[in-house]
Amino acid sequence: MVLELLAHPDYLRILHALRRAALRFTDLQKNLRLNPAQVDRALKFLRKELWIVPQVQPSSKGRLVVEYALGRRGAALLDSYDAFVQDARRRQDDLGADTVAEIESVRR
Repeated sequence: MVLELLAHPDYLRILHALRRAALRFTDLQKNLRLNPAQVDRALKFLRKELWIVPQVQPSSKGRLVVEYALGRRGAALLDSYDAFVQDARRRQDDLGADTVAEIESVRR
């Protein structure tokens, strides 16, 4: 399932966004400029594989608010991805600047 995650840059972008703080669906959509279908598809996959963990809290209006937080698996994967990015930077002469920029772009 890791290869499926790596094949979807939006999934990695969501993990990186959740590294900073837990976020709601709409916050992810706005911050990452994704459409609702992209966010929904990513969250379903990431929840199912335990890369992220939903946190449900009651709101003052009596509704439940769901925020998504990075799970332990997600944090471990991002640490590994960081090591991959650092190694790609060191090997930029061999890989090429465009390839390294593409690898780094997922973190933005």
